[in-house]
Amino acid sequence: MATEQSRVIVTTGATAHATLIHHRDFPEIRGEGESPSAAAENLANHLTRALDSALTKWRRDAIQQAIDEVRAFAAENA
Repeated sequence: MATEQSRVIVTTGATAHATLIHHRDFPEIRGEGESPSAAAENLANHLTRALDSALTKWRRDAIQQAIDEVRAFAAENA
């Protein structure tokens, strides 16, 4: 039986009230927030800024896909 693994990774932050989140394809870019949904929105904003430095169409497409997945995660966990 195959299972779908999320590409969005959620971990606890430095305090009990913080949540860290990152996308599996971009572990160096992280979002933090009081809830998984808030952290996902922050991550989506960081990934959107990363689009400016993407030099190739392939890289921009990969970042855009990650943004879409993170925003879908945020909507599911709102």
